[in-house]
Amino acid sequence: MIREAKTKFELILCYLLLLFVVIKLFSGNFLRASEYVKKELYYSVLSEGWEEILGNGERIPVEVPGKASQTGRKQYTIERTLPFTINEHSWLSVRSTRQNMYVYINGELRKSYYRTFEEYGRPSVPSFYLFVQLSNEDRGKPVRIVGASDNEIYSYTINEVVVGNQMGIWYYYAIKDYSGFVLPIIVMIIAIAGLGVLVIVSIYNKNGRRYVFLGVGVLLFSSWEVLISHLRQLVFFNISVASEAGYMLFSMIPIPFLYSLDCIQNKRYHRSNLLFAIIVGAGSFFTTWFNDEGVITFPSSMPYLVGISVTSTIYMIITIFIDIFKGRLTENRITCFGYIAFAFSSMIAGIFYVINPDQPATPIVNFGMILIMVCAVVDMIMSYVLDRRDRIVAEEVSSAKSQFIASMSHEIRTPVNSILGMDELILRESKEDTITTYARKIRDYGKALLRLINEILDYSRLESGKVNVIEETYDAEIAITSLYKIFEPMAEKKDLTMELKQHGIEGRLLIGDNEKICKMIGEILNNAITYTEKGKVTLGAYIENLGRTDDTGHELVMFSIVVTDTGVGISPSDIGKLFDPFENTGEKDGQGGMTLVVINRLLELVGSKLNVRSRVGKGSEFSFDLIQKLANEKEIASWKTKPVEPDLSILNEKGRYYSDNLKVLCVDDSTMNLSVIEGLLKRTGADITTSISGEEAIEISKKEDFDIIFMDHRMPVMSGEKAMRMIRKHYDKAKKKVIIIALTANEYEGAKKEYQSMGFDNYLSKPVKTFDLERMLWTYFEDRAAEIPEEDAGEDESQYGSLFRQIKQIEGINTDNGIKNCGSKELFINAVKTFADTAEDNISTLQRIIDDRDLHNGVIKVHALKSNARVIGMQELSDHAAYLEQCGDEGKEEEFFDKVPGLLEEYKDAFGKVREFFEEDEDSASIDEDLPLITSEELSDAYSAIEECAKSLDYDSIEGILGELSGYKLPDADKKRIKLIKKGLAAADSSKIIEAISDNIEV
Repeated sequence: MIREAKTKFELILCYLLLLFVVIKLFSGNFLRASEYVKKELYYSVLSEGWEEILGNGERIPVEVPGKASQTGRKQYTIERTLPFTINEHSWLSVRSTRQNMYVYINGELRKSYYRTFEEYGRPSVPSFYLFVQLSNEDRGKPVRIVGASDNEIYSYTINEVVVGNQMGIWYYYAIKDYSGFVLPIIVMIIAIAGLGVLVIVSIYNKNGRRYVFLGVGVLLFSSWEVLISHLRQLVFFNISVASEAGYMLFSMIPIPFLYSLDCIQNKRYHRSNLLFAIIVGAGSFFTTWFNDEGVITFPSSMPYLVGISVTSTIYMIITIFIDIFKGRLTENRITCFGYIAFAFSSMIAGIFYVINPDQPATPIVNFGMILIMVCAVVDMIMSYVLDRRDRIVAEEVSSAKSQFIASMSHEIRTPVNSILGMDELILRESKEDTITTYARKIRDYGKALLRLINEILDYSRLESGKVNVIEETYDAEIAITSLYKIFEPMAEKKDLTMELKQHGIEGRLLIGDNEKICKMIGEILNNAITYTEKGKVTLGAYIENLGRTDDTGHELVMFSIVVTDTGVGISPSDIGKLFDPFENTGEKDGQGGMTLVVINRLLELVGSKLNVRSRVGKGSEFSFDLIQKLANEKEIASWKTKPVEPDLSILNEKGRYYSDNLKVLCVDDSTMNLSVIEGLLKRTGADITTSISGEEAIEISKKEDFDIIFMDHRMPVMSGEKAMRMIRKHYDKAKKKVIIIALTANEYEGAKKEYQSMGFDNYLSKPVKTFDLERMLWTYFEDRAAEIPEEDAGEDESQYGSLFRQIKQIEGINTDNGIKNCGSKELFINAVKTFADTAEDNISTLQRIIDDRDLHNGVIKVHALKSNARVIGMQELSDHAAYLEQCGDEGKEEEFFDKVPGLLEEYKDAFGKVREFFEEDEDSASIDEDLPLITSEELSDAYSAIEECAKSLDYDSIEGILGELSGYKLPDADKKRIKLIKKGLAAADSSKIIEAISDNIEV
């Protein structure tokens, strides 16, 4: 409302300023002739004292301008004496009306305008202003004017005679013929300017072309007026040609208006419009032909041309009114109003012309022309504004649709994951054939559903423009060979032959989006194998030099992929539906459902398309061509220094990773994340060290040499990126190599490339999965892998069974997701306990951040909470924290601090539920009368040892000491002290541990 009121105020102010300017012009005698005009541009109309000289020499008075006596001679002669006011700068001017003119002064022929029939080929000549220069000697001398024409219509017309200087005479004619020359010039300028704007707009908006034809029509009309104007000799040298060109233009004026209206009416009356256009064109052609042949003149054909124009105009108005009454006119209404105004002005002008052909009626039509141009421009602007508004609405709808699809897909995927997880448990534990058969079917259909959901998500991201091309250097041969190794076992399971054809890809390093290219090829291969029951599937990869370079100087090659199969094939009618997401929604007859839609959109993103050739019962061929850049020497050298990741087939062969010759440092400000990744790494046999901050990690890495470091990229005080750079600097100085992997809760398109550009070797998204972690270890330390030692597979987990059942009852925790995120039931329970132990301190820290309005640390804290909550299956709390993290990253400070108290209350509620459970568990576990008592000396020694370990940050030893103390019966005060020490240990805070030991604990 405020913005609308402001706009109205600005409009009112503009109108007032315009009114002020108009008043100033009129008050300053704007429309009156200036003194300069009166003195310098002088003229005088000689309207009195004229006598007509008849053929017998008789003289009779005659009015000038007027009509001469019709004596049958087809000419007239008039005479009078020149005024004594003339001087050396004076001129005499008389206009012919399609007549030959002769001017005599004192019996001497001074000037003539003469065209013969042989010269001009017409019975009448164009009208012309004849100027005769005078002198002082001509004062009081007789002036005789003779006008003659073969056409009786014009031969007796006497026009006014004007004396003055040349500029004065032209000034008089311009004022007198304002409607016939000046106004058309103004209309022509408006038409040219408007037409230029319309042409420019039509380049960007096809709908604007309909208005271009209107501009052409207005330009034709104004040009006709200028070309037949009495003053045209000021502009054109050959007035004869100009006159005829003007009439030819007039004959064609209705055509652009008909064409424009045809576009506006969406071609509803296309045939009748075409008919009228043909009639107008035929009239123009025959009129011009007859005029050239001398049968008729253009002026004499004007009634017929006017009749055709008026008829066409009436027809256009009838179609507009029909559309109005039938409710078809939903757009371009303003332009149609301009048509109606123009039509009525044209019809009125036509009526005036029929009544009095000598009286100019064109000013009325000029008004209609200006109005229709204004209406067209206004309509075009409104159309542009509405289109822009609709585009914004469409984008918002598309964004909302994408968000809805993403949200729904997430909501569907969560229970599907749970179903598949439970199904795996059934397959693992059940020995009944019937149950396992059903379970396998559940698994197959569940995976198919999950795949479809992922495809819908991919399609949604492509539609919303959230997928970008990420270029990197890759080995085409390795990429193709890896894909072949992955899909060959799949083909063998179906007794299919898998064939690899390649040419020109050996040792070629290309620059492109390797991940997307491999994904597309993989999907096509999977589709081919799925719908082929017998025969073979062939993967072809070919590289051909294009012999040119791009703007960066890289050589370009054509990378072609062809996948053929001997499957069921696709019918010709279905091929057209393959890439329509609303048609190709099922997987039948060799179609890939949404898969092919997504692949084609991805190919469009990288400048290509998916080509399909198929015959039902014979098989299909899917192919695409990509223009890729060849890596230069610098990029090849850089690529060779990077470790090559093994393909998935190698991972499947190697299985679980184990090495007792690997030193690992885990860095994260969240103790829960540390406990999870530490638990996942325990089964690998690696020597694990943990650190809770970037500064601590730097100090530890200076004392010990690590093979790999898992570093949280977002930590308070010192970021993971800064810590990574400082650790690398230390290792480079010592000429040692270390692999540093970024840990992040934010997974997005291009994350890997971004983290590698920072200096990390790779990244893992949190919560870390066992498979991804071990894949990373296989990638960088395959040479250190060792045989897995025999373990007690029947490890007793009964101690966790009761705890797990109780945790499962806590509202808000998805235990299935928690176990999946943590890797085992034991690690999950430990993660929940760590969440409870650290929550109190985190809540107080978050409250302090709110009070201090510390946005930087606030974002870091909610980022940690997002990850912690997600690890233990508290998805709602994690999503809430993720939303606030996004607000903080986008600088929405007010929104962040408005909504973070709600997150804090949700955090407190979650902590209350978890804390209540663990307090009950600890209380019940502490009641054990069978445990031996511990002496005060032993307890004092234990506390001293814990304090020394805390000072040296040896948390593993502290954990061992606490484990030993758990085997003794402790006094109540020491139970509380041990509980505080455990909290400090969980937070990896040595100061809290030392403080708990030194404080006096009251029972």
